[in-house]
Amino acid sequence: MNGHMDWLWWSLGLLFVAAVAMYLYAELQAYWTRTAVLKTPSGHRFQAHGWSVDMMRKTGKVRVKARHAHYSQQAHGDQPALDKSGALDVTFDALGLRIEASRMVRVAANPKPGQDAQVPTGSYSIAFNGTEEQAALRLDHVPAKVAEPFATFAKQIQVWVERLEQQRAAKQEAEAAAQREAEEAAAKREAAKIKGKVAAMTPDEQVALWRKTAGFTGGSSEIGLDGKGGIEWFVDLDATGRITLHSNRRTAHTTLRGAVVTSLGGELEVTVHDVEGSGDTLSFQILKGMPPEVRRAWKERLEILRDSLRSATLPAV
Repeated sequence: MNGHMDWLWWSLGLLFVAAVAMYLYAELQAYWTRTAVLKTPSGHRFQAHGWSVDMMRKTGKVRVKARHAHYSQQAHGDQPALDKSGALDVTFDALGLRIEASRMVRVAANPKPGQDAQVPTGSYSIAFNGTEEQAALRLDHVPAKVAEPFATFAKQIQVWVERLEQQRAAKQEAEAAAQREAEEAAAKREAAKIKGKVAAMTPDEQVALWRKTAGFTGGSSEIGLDGKGGIEWFVDLDATGRITLHSNRRTAHTTLRGAVVTSLGGELEVTVHDVEGSGDTLSFQILKGMPPEVRRAWKERLEILRDSLRSATLPAV
């Protein structure tokens, strides 16, 4: 009888120990997979067993603290490359941060026919990739029950990051637009300044500037003034076929190759290529007010020189 009672008590004791062990195991499992999202003075924190992620809205940073993690950073500037594992505390700039979670797998030793050689382990690897720091931090063996709620928190981080990136892009575009406007305004001021200087030039000074720009001084030239101290038209012809023409507030330094010379009553119209070899042409009216015999002499001179250029090679303008 006593032996029977002892066996019963031992059985009950073993059952009690087993129940306590199962309870403690369940509590330990719950402890390992327990997560929480907490409000902090700087933003919000995702808290898990052994690691945490802080979304610091006030500073635009994301901080990752972990007892076991791997961190790598590319070399840039005077900063050498880094590669370390263990307890880490890393802060990333939110701009450019990307968070990725991927299932961890193991390779089956002897997969059956048709069976995938990679078998899910039930755990995840979570990577934080910071483009600003050119660095990455990775947490391995994260239980699915932890990775899944973190994925929701990570989406909140990514939405916030995308908003910051949009704000930065808008700011950069506004700064670029302001810079373009400033450069255009400066260019207009400079153009007006140059125009004012040109307007203040005497005809002789203007002709000297054109000849300096063209790189030659013609052996034959004529000039017509507008009666206000300015130049209405100008032609400067070099014996090699290079020519400077001005009328209607336009000026060209080119050659007579392919030019068309036309008599228009009291003036000549000379149509030339803006740049030799280009398809763009410009027309200039010159010799207005000059005697007919002068216009005829110029027309003949221009046409003879033009025709001589059809097979000749001109020096560079």
